[in-house]
Amino acid sequence: MSRVNGEARRRRPASPVLDLRKAEAIRKTGILYLDVEGGWGGSSRSLFYLVESLDRLAFEPVVLLRKKGPVEARYKELGVTCHVVPEMPSFRPADRKNAVAFAIFVWRLRKYWRLVGRIAPLIAHHHVGLIHVNHESLACVGALMARRFGLPWVGHVRTLLTPGWFARRVYRVMARHADFIIFITEPNRVHFHALTRNSFDEAKTSAIHNIVPVIDEPRDPLPALMSPADRFRVLSLTNFAHSRGVDRVIDVAAVLKSRGDQRFVFFLCGRSSQTSAITGRVDPYFEMLVKRAEDLGLEDTVFYPGHIAEPERALATCDALIKLTRQSNPWGRDIIEALSAGIPVLTLGTFQEFVENGVNGFIDETFDAGRIADHLVELASSEPIRRAMRTANRQKAKSLFNGPDRAGDIEAIYAGILRRSVMPLADASKETP
Repeated sequence: MSRVNGEARRRRPASPVLDLRKAEAIRKTGILYLDVEGGWGGSSRSLFYLVESLDRLAFEPVVLLRKKGPVEARYKELGVTCHVVPEMPSFRPADRKNAVAFAIFVWRLRKYWRLVGRIAPLIAHHHVGLIHVNHESLACVGALMARRFGLPWVGHVRTLLTPGWFARRVYRVMARHADFIIFITEPNRVHFHALTRNSFDEAKTSAIHNIVPVIDEPRDPLPALMSPADRFRVLSLTNFAHSRGVDRVIDVAAVLKSRGDQRFVFFLCGRSSQTSAITGRVDPYFEMLVKRAEDLGLEDTVFYPGHIAEPERALATCDALIKLTRQSNPWGRDIIEALSAGIPVLTLGTFQEFVENGVNGFIDETFDAGRIADHLVELASSEPIRRAMRTANRQKAKSLFNGPDRAGDIEAIYAGILRRSVMPLADASKETP
């Protein structure tokens, strides 16, 4: 009798509703991306290159920007749906005043239902099947949105949060509720594990490097970085904050000046990355940095061109990139774009997958202004060294950061999550009504 019933179930036509749901599962899937910077920082640029490399036959990207910025126009050129949604609040634990920052985040959540009202039609129209939270500062609101719409979500960890109670809570939200977590390097994953401890599930994590287009053809130099002429140009592409160590570049410039070496000029490109959460006042770090350079008589050596919307052209104009972060994280967007452009890098840390000491740049474990100055002198004095490092950088960039491979890694994660999400549908189709 059971055998007959089993044959009958196999012969019975599937429910029209289940057939429709199966068809929905195999159509092109919308991926909703949440972007915190609008193109003003590295995470936005990294997301743009991921979207640009995405298999558009399988996935349809929809990007929400928390703030208006230069990347919006670039998405429109790609034909990608992009909206600025200032109602999307962010919270990223920092070195201090986290309780105040979190209270402000909660206050801004009062607009959450307006946000849901704006997003709901997008999710329906583009058949969104998954949310990609592109920065840990959007993890809390991303988790709420995923739960509200019943969607799986991927969290992208791009920075090293300063250890503390709030940092552990944000990371644990991701560890417990995200369907998968992507880290831009292995050290990011190790740091995340140290803060989440028992909440960490290695099976749903992966370290995948960001994408950088390899720059083979010459780029037009930026006029703002061309003067003064006939100097060895050292570029910083880091926004201004104490943790990012831009002030250390002033120390290096001062050492070279004290030696009487006038060959170098430094361009510190970026803008202040911190403002008061209460008053909106810009952090005085940049002003202090400029005053210190003036006090040291470096007005003809150190310049501040502001935010650079085309870092590829800035790199094409300069001879070396410098990043002297206090966080020992030699893997930011500025570094990997310098590798792609074939520019030697001077940085700090112990991670040498990107910058190998003496191979494609110089990396020291600790900061010493005199030692960094020595590295610059060595670079400026030897064209063969610069040429070898340019070649090594481009080869490394093609291997580690190429679009098809890295986008393919992330697409495989999407496919696995989506496949698991439709498994209940497959199980339901085997049941008798």
